[in-house]
Amino acid sequence: MEDIKDILYDDVEQKFIELQDRKKKRKVRWRRVKRLVILTVLIVGTFYFASDYSKVKSLSISGNTYYSDDDILEMAKLSYRTRYVIMPKFLINWNLEQHELIESVDVIKNWQGAIQLEIHEKKILGSIRDENGKAYVIVCGQEKEPFEKIAVDEAHIPVLANYPILGDFDDENMQKLVDAFNVNKREVSEDFIAMISEIQPYQRSYDAHMVKMVMQDGNTLYSSYDGIPLLNDYKQVLRSSGKSHVCMELDETNASIYEQPCQ
Repeated sequence: MEDIKDILYDDVEQKFIELQDRKKKRKVRWRRVKRLVILTVLIVGTFYFASDYSKVKSLSISGNTYYSDDDILEMAKLSYRTRYVIMPKFLINWNLEQHELIESVDVIKNWQGAIQLEIHEKKILGSIRDENGKAYVIVCGQEKEPFEKIAVDEAHIPVLANYPILGDFDDENMQKLVDAFNVNKREVSEDFIAMISEIQPYQRSYDAHMVKMVMQDGNTLYSSYDGIPLLNDYKQVLRSSGKSHVCMELDETNASIYEQPCQ
């Protein structure tokens, strides 16, 4: 009669073999499932990227003044042919922030294929030209930070009409002018700067370092550097007086703007 130990051993061995067979079958099934999933993903992905469904459906841009919408799209490497999924927000930001006059960008994407770009350009005070006629923009940093002088390419010369023409300020007085437009809590905004046509050095017997600002509306403003933050009140003064082509003084001592005879 067969030994009981042999019987038990054969039974355990048989169960072990069956268990191994089941494991092998599960592995085979799992490999088949994985292959099927990968194949399905490849087919769907190929169909998606080959179709218009993968392309950007809507592009909107705001906040830009110096750069045109076309400039922004070219710099961001975006178009309506762009595949939406392979253009992540960080890459759009990186593409745009490589350019000198871009401070930062807010990118909003939704799953309907829309991309919104909110552009934050550096604050441009105005434009100057050197002795050779080369154009530059003067860029304000934060308060008390040195100003930047950035060359303007030919394509953007027409854009300079949006900013004041700056007179012959030396570097020291240009820095004072930039600082005057950036005084903490009294910063003169880009909207007000756009109302100015020219900013020229000006002097009087009692103050050799003043500025003369010719406004787009025809008025002329005179001020020391300390009085420039009063430009924030200029619109209110205009509404009160209703006058144009007059001369006004920005008086920082009395924190007021008043009319005076033109000189």
